Amino acid sequence: MAGETAVSVPASLTAFGAPPTRATAVVIRQGPGRRAARALGGLAAFWGGAAIAVFIPVAHFVLVPTLLAAGVITAVLRLGEAARLASVRGVCPRCGTEQEFESGGRFRRERTLDCPGCHHHLRLIADPAAGMA
Repeated sequence: MAGETAVSVPASLTAFGAPPTRATAVVIRQGPGRRAARALGGLAAFWGGAAIAVFIPVAHFVLVPTLLAAGVITAVLRLGEAARLASVRGVCPRCGTEQEFESGGRFRRERTLDCPGCHHHLRLIADPAAGMA
């Protein structure tokens, strides 16, 4: 998409009591226009839900203010999301299986993931020389 560039970042996967393994994280850098579009999309989705919730008897007293606040919070978080983690591929240090790990959300230098094969918690550590922190 316009305003986005995908970058492969070298990383490692660690688990308690196991030696680290190599991994590759695909990170999407987002320009200001793309971040604004994602923020407005999140805001519109929650506020649209709030508009529908107005017609739900009794529950609208809680739903409408909650959805309005969630829309603002989502928009603020997405505006500050300069880089998103698109995917992680590597070998699980516990089970030794090479696989694609479920990922998404804001990219940080360190992050936790779950192995879909052995269900252990893993820590993804991006290479600081990659300049994506």
